[in-house]
Amino acid sequence: MARRLTHKQQRRIKQNQQQKLEQHQSSDAPTLSATVITNFGKTIIAELDNKELIRCNPRQNLEQIVCGDKVLIQKLENKDAVVSAILDRNSLLKKPGFGGKLKPMAANIDQVVIVMAVKPEPNSYLIDRYLVATENLDARGLILLNKTDLAEENSVPKTILNDYKKLGYTVLPTSTKDAESIIKLHAELDNKTSIMVGLSGVGKSSLINTLLPDHDIRVGEVSEASGEGTHTTTSSILYHLPEGGDIIDSPGVRDFGLWNTTEDDVLYGFKEIRHLAGQCKFSDCKHEVEPGCVINQAIEDKIISQQRFRNYKKIIQEYT
Repeated sequence: MARRLTHKQQRRIKQNQQQKLEQHQSSDAPTLSATVITNFGKTIIAELDNKELIRCNPRQNLEQIVCGDKVLIQKLENKDAVVSAILDRNSLLKKPGFGGKLKPMAANIDQVVIVMAVKPEPNSYLIDRYLVATENLDARGLILLNKTDLAEENSVPKTILNDYKKLGYTVLPTSTKDAESIIKLHAELDNKTSIMVGLSGVGKSSLINTLLPDHDIRVGEVSEASGEGTHTTTSSILYHLPEGGDIIDSPGVRDFGLWNTTEDDVLYGFKEIRHLAGQCKFSDCKHEVEPGCVINQAIEDKIISQQRFRNYKKIIQEYT
């Protein structure tokens, strides 16, 4: 689950990072900035500013380093390299690990690409679950209606997706067989670090292969840098898109749900509801039968869709 950081947490992180930067400045070892491309175990493959891939290990007492992290690296006299600081993150996506404990998966994500397919018809509840996580990540949500080449004439499910357009989300029809749609997708990915999510069978892998014609070459480069063989392809890997922007291909985050979620998190995920929720007559309004409930009035006035509100209540029941 993505979780927004409180101001107190942000201040503490900045203080910790400042201490690490000061430690850097007091060291004689040369310091290089880099982006983490992938990690497996305690071995990290990072990309320097000159695009060179370098294998390194984290210093002790650093929190877990993940794909997408911006880090500082020092090359030691014995030619080993170590990550000595993690720079401030603007976002962090987590998923449950052993024992249900949340495990960091990817950092500094600007955009979550939610992939649906023409068949079966997109499920609004699933889309809203993804959007709750996306909004709490403070990332942009982009919704793809993929495999449009399989749609029968006039059968593309526009109604359900029009609701998201009205809310300000970009909804893009795509097909790997439609070059124009891929060009439009590239434009939406430009200058952003994106991650794709969606159920199996909606065509995520085909889209990534189409977006990344040099995919296999990159996997080979990462495998060579790791010295561990091609099993590194099971880890999250950050790729540079030829048209601009980056995309994280992460098998572990493609199908994620909501964990350790609070009612406030769910409310924040429904932006049209959160903007009105504080205006109800009673501060503890559950938006059911209470008098003076502006949410119920907004549903009656069709400002908030009945389906979105049902999904909001269902997510609260199932995940909080």
